[in-house]
Amino acid sequence: MIRREAAIVGIGQTRYGKALPGTAWDLAMEAVLAACADAGLDVTEVDGMCRFTAPFEPVSEAMLVRGLGIPELSFFAQAPHGGEALGAVVMQAAAAVSAGLASVVVVYRALSQSTGGRFGRADGRGPGGAQGAGPAQGSPADGDIVVPEQDNLSFAWPYGLMSPGQLFALWARRYAAVHGLTDEDLTRALGTIAITQRAYAHRNPNAMMRDRPLDWDIYRGARMISEPLRLFDLCLENDGACAFVVTAADRARALRADPVWILSATQTLSPYREPMGIYTGGELLELFPPAAAARLFDQAGVRHGDIDVAEFYDATSYMPLRSLESYGFVPDGQAWRHVTEQGTGPDSLLPVNTHGGHLSEAYLHGMNGILEAVRQLRGTAASQVPGAEVALVGAPAGSATILAR
Repeated sequence: MIRREAAIVGIGQTRYGKALPGTAWDLAMEAVLAACADAGLDVTEVDGMCRFTAPFEPVSEAMLVRGLGIPELSFFAQAPHGGEALGAVVMQAAAAVSAGLASVVVVYRALSQSTGGRFGRADGRGPGGAQGAGPAQGSPADGDIVVPEQDNLSFAWPYGLMSPGQLFALWARRYAAVHGLTDEDLTRALGTIAITQRAYAHRNPNAMMRDRPLDWDIYRGARMISEPLRLFDLCLENDGACAFVVTAADRARALRADPVWILSATQTLSPYREPMGIYTGGELLELFPPAAAARLFDQAGVRHGDIDVAEFYDATSYMPLRSLESYGFVPDGQAWRHVTEQGTGPDSLLPVNTHGGHLSEAYLHGMNGILEAVRQLRGTAASQVPGAEVALVGAPAGSATILAR
């Protein structure tokens, strides 16, 4: 168990933009240096790194060691499946410093979608294919469809189901059908999430959409991308990087920044529940397996009522909606009512995605959600939740972490 055995002691990021100068390597180095500076550490003290696997993370540990002049890494690890690696990299870093395998571990994420391909492309030519799912078979000529080696998608891509937006449109439709929502019910729920997160972004100087208004007229007037998902129901595509530093408890207490303690972190994989798939061994709507959610809270030693703020993965507006249910905050089939009647804004019982999320701040596979949670627990967030002491950062497929002051 890693509860309070390790802490996040520094965070850093670049600015976010549609097309930033420099490479993903440049962006990663900038974010890592900023995180180390925030922790009061020299980058040469880093002796461990955790990252997402390629093609999701284009910058290798070797590139950063070389570029930053780090003498040696005694520990480095990777986690697959894109945003569903979010809890895993936290777990790896916390376990490494707790076990003495490393003293200062940096977790980083860099994206240069302007040069490496957009994740939302439904033509098989995003990073590693339309969903960045892994190496493709063969070298496609113009017009060919690239089928990934990840076999569950081989039953989807040949039929045109090739992007996250298309996939979650089906999930949203399924949710409405199972729980008896009308088209208007679903539109109100999804739109409320998008508009609420844009309002958070207006207060966030780091958010790409900080100066872009979004109201009901604009939302409803936006083009449909993959019915029922409109333009503003889908995450941003951008360049940028962020990083955070993890150390063991004794060292964390000696550093200048107040430590943010890692209470728990989870990941899960079981037969026919492959990440980013469309066929599962259970209910299609199960965004986060109940057993993993129970483990997340049990290992943290907290209950749902202890969570002051949640930063949910939001590649689409449907995901925060369903996350409220999958993590156990709201009964199944009731999140749409909760969102439209109680909301997730700063005055709600559970503020959600207080930085604007992937919909309105930037898309960094959930890593910017961890940075926002740290700011909330430090008391320095732009949309600060008063007295926030415990935060949940959640991604799909059983990958999440709970942090505390």
